[in-house]
Amino acid sequence: MSSVIQSGPPAHELPPKKIEQEAGNEIMGDGGSARSTVLDRLTRARGWIALGVLLGIVVVIGVVFAGSGAQDPLSPDNAAPEGARAVAEVLRDEGVVVVRAESLEDAIDRLEGPDDTLLLHDPNTWLTAGQLGNIGGLADRTVLIEPSLGMLTQLANGIRSAGVVPADVEEPLQAACADPDARAAAAVSPGGLSYRGAVTCFPLPGGEGGRPAGVFATTADARVAVLGNGDIISNGFIDEQGNAALALRVLGSTSTLVWYQPTENDLAISSGPVDPLSLLPDFVNPLMIWLLITALLAILWRGRRLGPLVTEPLPVVVRSAETAAGRARLYQDAGSVDHAVQTLRAATLNRLASALRIPPSSSRATVVAAAAQKTGREFGDLDQLLNSYSPRSDAQLVQWSQELEKLEQEIRRS
Repeated sequence: MSSVIQSGPPAHELPPKKIEQEAGNEIMGDGGSARSTVLDRLTRARGWIALGVLLGIVVVIGVVFAGSGAQDPLSPDNAAPEGARAVAEVLRDEGVVVVRAESLEDAIDRLEGPDDTLLLHDPNTWLTAGQLGNIGGLADRTVLIEPSLGMLTQLANGIRSAGVVPADVEEPLQAACADPDARAAAAVSPGGLSYRGAVTCFPLPGGEGGRPAGVFATTADARVAVLGNGDIISNGFIDEQGNAALALRVLGSTSTLVWYQPTENDLAISSGPVDPLSLLPDFVNPLMIWLLITALLAILWRGRRLGPLVTEPLPVVVRSAETAAGRARLYQDAGSVDHAVQTLRAATLNRLASALRIPPSSSRATVVAAAAQKTGREFGDLDQLLNSYSPRSDAQLVQWSQELEKLEQEIRRS
């Protein structure tokens, strides 16, 4: 039986060279088996490996683009609707050198020539007054996008903020000024902020009788221009109205455009903690002393009164319902339907806000949306009832007030 199992002579009977050859074959066989096992496992996991490599590439691209500001609003590298890559590319095609500054120091270094334009967009007000003073006056022309009060004070002498453009302004704003860039654009999209300057363009409607406020203003020497609506240069609005004409003429007036959008890295770091008292103006200490003396004199004066204070009842107590009825009769006698409508509308919106459990300071649109969601009615119908409808006669006023009361009851019961 043993002679059948053994295929050769025992190991101790083989010559030394034969033993080494057999051992080498055995080792090579084990190595080939291990290699094939590894390759087989890699083949089965090739899908997961490809997915991991793709995920790594996406992460690297995201980090690179995030660092370069390609996702920031109004960035010259952002191709999204809120970006401004389109106007930057057109300016480059027209021969303008568009340079994106990465920091305040970079922007100052880029503004070396006398024929430069600086675009400054700082919606988060990262720059301090000192930093704005360092960059102010370096460019031949400075274009401020939706600037704050501090930016106007430091960089745009003579231009003042006039508030937010009302949401109900939907028609294009006409140039209505002598500025050649604005006249070439003719009209732009509404929105953003409004300003007043030596030259104010694209005024808001309804500003008759006073100094107009518009979304575009310049200083007397036209070296500083303020654009209150950043959407005008964005990819999503650049092709509307005369937005492209205004953006290209204002930003492309010189051979070089330095596009600077400050970040949190531009924050000025103080050398040590600041004493809060040092931030107070000089007149605070004398004012506090004067208030203290005044308070002491008031205490001495009131302290000389003899006896306690005596309360006396009013001779007549008028109920609030009677005053409301009296005011209603005055409106009726004067035929002042408009005043009655405004009073009813304001009171109804306040009561609806309370019933819907939303802040009383909420906008009309917010109240209408909440009421529509609560009652299941159409938003347009409720907006017409609460905001747009204006009765012209006593009969229409009574019918409209009944509809308002019915809406209140419906909301309180639901």
